[in-house]
Amino acid sequence: MAGTTNPKSLVTMHEDLLISIVIPTCNRRESLLRLLYSLTLSHYPVLEVIIVDAGENPIDTSELAHFSKLKILYIQSDRSVCIQRNLGIQRAKGDWIFLCDDDLEVPPQYLSLLTDHIKVNENVGAVSGLVLQMEDKQWSEQYPIVSSARLLWNFIFQLSIWGEIKCETNNLLINKVKHYYKEKGNHISRAGWPVLTDFAGEYFRTPVYGLGASLVKKNWLLLSPYDEVLDANGIGDNFGVALGFPNEGIHVLKTAVVYHHRDKINRPANSARYFKRILALDYFVKSKPQLQHIHTAWFIWSLIGNVLENIASGNLDMIRAALKSTLTVLMNRNPYLLGARTKKKVIDPTL
Repeated sequence: MAGTTNPKSLVTMHEDLLISIVIPTCNRRESLLRLLYSLTLSHYPVLEVIIVDAGENPIDTSELAHFSKLKILYIQSDRSVCIQRNLGIQRAKGDWIFLCDDDLEVPPQYLSLLTDHIKVNENVGAVSGLVLQMEDKQWSEQYPIVSSARLLWNFIFQLSIWGEIKCETNNLLINKVKHYYKEKGNHISRAGWPVLTDFAGEYFRTPVYGLGASLVKKNWLLLSPYDEVLDANGIGDNFGVALGFPNEGIHVLKTAVVYHHRDKINRPANSARYFKRILALDYFVKSKPQLQHIHTAWFIWSLIGNVLENIASGNLDMIRAALKSTLTVLMNRNPYLLGARTKKKVIDPTL
């Protein structure tokens, strides 16, 4: 769709990066339109916006015509967010891809802040801002650890941490655990889980991060594509992609934020998301060379910790998900591994 201005000429004039925006979507019309409106306000000129739609009711071209400031390429696809993203990346003309979830709201200065960071950090190939989600009626980007018991539990079972460690104590053991995490920084635990505890500075580096609001070099994404064996929602997909990035990892700017509205349409229940995330992690641990150092015993040990925690919570759906995922891993019956061996696409494990 032609716009009122030529984005490519703007890019040349400002000596900016050539950016293609790739948006996978499926039956989220209202969220998509809200996102497109926010992108029309962007201070940064983009080359194109590629919408890859897998919904039963495609967006009408007359609705897209309202966004004449954007050069929109609209593509229909099979229902799989991984297939959709790969298709958009392959069709993109830009050297940089802004991977953009369809239920985001992107402030006008967001892309400018990301590109400014890239220009002064020549090795960076993937940069994101903070992705804010509504938690307890306020926007938040992390889940701080404020309990010594919670910290010790996650350490013993090598589980994921996604927030600063803020528990204050004089306990020698807890302080040693805090020192352990401070020394390790952002990393992948012995059991394969992402650990993000260092949010210091104007930006921080991490080996894995949610890529749903990230600016990434196209060639990085071509070398480490989204794994199309994963379920249609692509649960766990960004973890697998980030593993294939160079050692520079992902830079996350604290000065740039986007708002993730978490559209309920096509969003599985928490128990189903947990079940599929465990299977995806097991799949990556057993198939990605970057995780060859992860011992299966540590991964299974972490799953036992999750089972015990869910039993204590009393949530029957989560207990069932934790038990079934653990048994699937123990019995080596992960459908993703079988699907990959037989070169199938879009496996949908049922809980």
